[in-house]
Amino acid sequence: MQPQIESGAELLTRLNEKPSLHGLEDTLFSEGPQNTDIIEIGGERSSGKTFLLSQMLARCILPNNYAIKGCNASAILINTDHHFQTSKLVELMSSIINTDNISFSEAIDTEFDKTTIIKDSLRNLHIIDCYNNEQFSLTLHTLDDIFLDNTKIALLAIDSITAYYWQDCEDNITTIDTYIKKLLKIIKLQTTRFNVATIYTKLCESIHNKRNYLTNNIDYKIQLCKVCNSTNFICTLETIQIIRKIHYSILSNGIKWKIDEREG
Repeated sequence: MQPQIESGAELLTRLNEKPSLHGLEDTLFSEGPQNTDIIEIGGERSSGKTFLLSQMLARCILPNNYAIKGCNASAILINTDHHFQTSKLVELMSSIINTDNISFSEAIDTEFDKTTIIKDSLRNLHIIDCYNNEQFSLTLHTLDDIFLDNTKIALLAIDSITAYYWQDCEDNITTIDTYIKKLLKIIKLQTTRFNVATIYTKLCESIHNKRNYLTNNIDYKIQLCKVCNSTNFICTLETIQIIRKIHYSILSNGIKWKIDEREG
């Protein structure tokens, strides 16, 4: 194994203290997530995967002032499925501001101020649009350059990690899990060096009544699905320590959680 060489600039960036992601989504991460954690959001179509990712991004890039409980961090979104909507992100940011600070209108006199906060926060989000597997691969292999350019980047988001599975496996069929494991190996090589957490979405069909074991060194596995013959949804959160069932609803102003006390 050859020694790894890094420049002084890379060393300073890697060792630079990153903004904390504590409070990113309190219902799911009571004590985290930690920098370098890997979080998978899986689920069927229309189960809220991109919506939940957008909600986490909103909390990540918002400031931690004016009683707004944001993370004040920068984030990278690799957009492959093109389901992500900036307009929806802005709505979620506005909802978070209003929810966090009920007296927002008293503390800040005009709507212009809230708009300014949102505009300033959007500068913390950098979106990379990929339209084929070659662009996606190139982006993953050059993450270190992106992280070097912005030391505030604490979160890498990918929507979704399996968008180009069939293109990549056209000549060499492999399982989804093996494919993801290969990509995560590339990603972790960069995110571990620069203390960046990763959240990605993946489409999972027919996940009802299936036990989904943690694989690929994933720290949090989040499975979203709709309850049969119902308008309700259920989230299965799995870590090494716990498995939790959390009911939720998808509203225009965000995902709303209803805790199920039964765990196991």
